[in-house]
Amino acid sequence: MTKYTFKYTFYLRILSYLILFNSFCRQSKLIEYEYHDFIFGSYIRFKVWVSDTNAAHNAISRAMQELKHIDSVASVFNPNSEVSIINKNGYGKMSDDLKKIILKSLEVSENSQGAFDITVGPALKAYGFYDRNQLTKSEKIVPLESVVGYKNIVIRDDSIFLKPNMTIDLGGIAVGYALDKISNILKLAGIKSGLIDAGGDIICFGEKVYNIGVKNPKGNGIIKTISIKNQAISTSGNYEKFYNQDDVKYCHIINPKTSKPIDDAPNSLSSVTIITNNCVDADAYATAVFVLGLADGQNLIRRLKYRGILIANDGTIVEVNN
Repeated sequence: MTKYTFKYTFYLRILSYLILFNSFCRQSKLIEYEYHDFIFGSYIRFKVWVSDTNAAHNAISRAMQELKHIDSVASVFNPNSEVSIINKNGYGKMSDDLKKIILKSLEVSENSQGAFDITVGPALKAYGFYDRNQLTKSEKIVPLESVVGYKNIVIRDDSIFLKPNMTIDLGGIAVGYALDKISNILKLAGIKSGLIDAGGDIICFGEKVYNIGVKNPKGNGIIKTISIKNQAISTSGNYEKFYNQDDVKYCHIINPKTSKPIDDAPNSLSSVTIITNNCVDADAYATAVFVLGLADGQNLIRRLKYRGILIANDGTIVEVNN
């Protein structure tokens, strides 16, 4: 090897090291990128840490497209959605997403002894949670018990069949399903760390630890702070979607066994927070535990080996750790 060849090879190696070093520095200097939008009738916030904001913007755009797709599948407020058409006809073909959501719903129903039930749609409508102008008097609610019951759903291959006058509502599970799906979209796009917040449902991934506040259901401020890492958290409560009529508080969470909203009795719950490894379970089981109440709800959380915070209407706070 001549001295010129040696020098050329030496400088080439130095240049390669510099390129690799600069590349490493660019990758290690992550910056926070945040994006806000509106979907599923609520706000959504993305917070990711990236080296390339353009790549982050493109990945979040794809995630928003997927959210809009799932909304077109699962929203009862969209008359052209898959679920709305099935509700109207009483039967129909299910897309892959819809089938996955419904099968997961039935699994949660079985695990919670029917406390979670997507067939509460007629009760939600009758109590005015779709349209206050369609509010039905309470004495007309009782017949709904004959059409509320997940065991009346029939699935054959990719088709679903509902009992006459039955409708399904996926509001207690679709957001959690969607957040799991779009978090995977972000990860596949190369985003290593991030958080997605869609109202009462949050999912995070990566090595960062996030402190999430649980709202005081009886007042302002935060009643408890929870640290999560690579987890999902969901809260169901009676303090956001409700109305008062004739001195009675009507909460949007329906007890499938009575077809009536959960009442405001002292031993009932006002807030349930579930922490687990995916958002679809956190979302659905937060509703199930809320329906079950303080004692049975704790038992379900322990059986599933989740974490939970239950707040009763009388102010009792129970934290379940597994």
